[in-house]
Amino acid sequence: MSNFINILTFCRVMEPGSTWSSNFKLNLAMLSYSTGLSIPRVASPFLLRTRIGILLLIPLQVVAMFVITIPCIFMELALGQYSGRAVIRVWDLCPILRGIGFCSFLTFLVYQIYYSFLCTCTLCFTFLSMTSESQWKSCNKTWNKINCFTLADNYTRRIECNQRYSKEKCDKMQWQSSVEQFYFNRILHVDDSLGYVGAPQYELLVYALVTTMVIFFANCGGPKSTEKFLIALAVVPTIQLVVLFFAPLTDYNGFVTLHYLFTQMEITRLGDFKIWGTIADLSLSSSGLGFGAYITLGAHCHFRSPLHFRAILIGFATSLFTVLYSVTLQNFLVSLCLQSKMLIEDFFKLEQDLAMPEAVFFLPHSSRFWMTMWLSNSYMLGLRSLIVMMSLNAEVLYNSVPNARKRHNSCIFAFCFLIYGGGIFFSTKLGYSVVKILDKIINEFCLLFLTGFQLIGVIYVYGLTNFRDDVHFMLGVRPSMYWNVLYALNPILLGAVLIYSIHSFYDKSATVRIAWVYILENFFLWASLVVVVLYSVFYTVAFGANKDLTVVKPAVEWGPRHGGLANSRRMFEAYNMAKEYLYRQKRFGQLRENEI
Repeated sequence: MSNFINILTFCRVMEPGSTWSSNFKLNLAMLSYSTGLSIPRVASPFLLRTRIGILLLIPLQVVAMFVITIPCIFMELALGQYSGRAVIRVWDLCPILRGIGFCSFLTFLVYQIYYSFLCTCTLCFTFLSMTSESQWKSCNKTWNKINCFTLADNYTRRIECNQRYSKEKCDKMQWQSSVEQFYFNRILHVDDSLGYVGAPQYELLVYALVTTMVIFFANCGGPKSTEKFLIALAVVPTIQLVVLFFAPLTDYNGFVTLHYLFTQMEITRLGDFKIWGTIADLSLSSSGLGFGAYITLGAHCHFRSPLHFRAILIGFATSLFTVLYSVTLQNFLVSLCLQSKMLIEDFFKLEQDLAMPEAVFFLPHSSRFWMTMWLSNSYMLGLRSLIVMMSLNAEVLYNSVPNARKRHNSCIFAFCFLIYGGGIFFSTKLGYSVVKILDKIINEFCLLFLTGFQLIGVIYVYGLTNFRDDVHFMLGVRPSMYWNVLYALNPILLGAVLIYSIHSFYDKSATVRIAWVYILENFFLWASLVVVVLYSVFYTVAFGANKDLTVVKPAVEWGPRHGGLANSRRMFEAYNMAKEYLYRQKRFGQLRENEI
């Protein structure tokens, strides 16, 4: 009896979830990770450009939440919680597909590098919004060229150009707003005299260093120090979002824009498959699916933790945040356009070439105070996602190389150095072009591919029955028909969206495009598939040389990490698992009474 009690005590001590002080802090980390990722995809006139309106966006998000987001989050959390393994080692369930884990982690690292650059630019503009606005609202600075114009002198600048040069030459010029030239020539230092690659701007390097140092200090003490940063970064941005939502309502234009957003909808747009593809992309990118992050986070959960409620909580919170942030942003932008007497169509043309939030500086009536608050809010939301990502990097490394945990600060420093080094490259002329390519390929193609392959590997290769048995053993409740139907259909749905996206990509490739950009886009587009296939071939060759290896069947070490649970899982089949679960619960209760 005493030995059995010692085993239970050991199991409680060695639970992966014990690294976080409470389930609330773990849930906070999951929400911090998911909500911040929606900023780059939502921080654009999404509602206004697609013309679907808020009243159509809400039901579309609800459908995507129940069909895609919640089932996929539940699957990733279940895999991590059941096995106690991170995104790479979890593929012991089907060793030949372990390349999916490597590909997910590599994509995750690349995403962090370019996402850190976006946060760095936001931090840079946060401080610039506190300085004189004349830097980006005039064409008489040293970095401005003859093709510069502002909203006030657009017509007169073209007349002056015609008088100084020929009309044919001026018509062929690629005219840029003062904000665009300020961003490219002043911030990114994009200058043809510096060569094709360009040189990084020292200001961006300083702001990138500040971001990297915050990420390092937030993770140097492990989850205990991460929790403190996440609590602070959860309170302040929430207050800012509330203020930003109600601020435009103090003016008459605020109610006009809300009425415009709620009444503007074209139901006929639902017949366009592109809208559904955009919603699917948004549901995956805003929740962070495909990277395997929830698998790593699930490894921190207690073995009996109720997954259904956690998956529903994260899916609902992410979808709600996406809708509310979209409404807040669109209301804020349209109010500024009305105050600036600028047409929404003109703003669209500006935003197509210059990603948000820099385009808003073009509006002459943008208040310095509100711009600073909005930019700082976007930065803190992105920063807390980066902090959680760094924590996940370390856990993936420790799960594969346990001895690396002894050098925790060195590992965190190495990951921070990698992110900062990538930020230096992205601060150049060539790097900025790569950022735009990565943003498009990862969110529109890679996440669909990785999520679809995860579903295929778990549901079709490992087996839906085996997965349901694992969940039944872990929770004592067998997944209902709702989960089974969606798990069977989701690979088909995501595959259809992926095929449509690839078809649209190559249709557009018929247009004029720079050769190296087209080659780089194709490289990133097919890199995930190549990595998975190459690893499968490599593992198959190794299997032919070593008969002890398993290819499709789960590895010998697959299952709960605690030996007692692993043996119990192998002993019982699905039909008597419920009896085993009730017996263990009763037995645990008796042991607790004896301890008391």
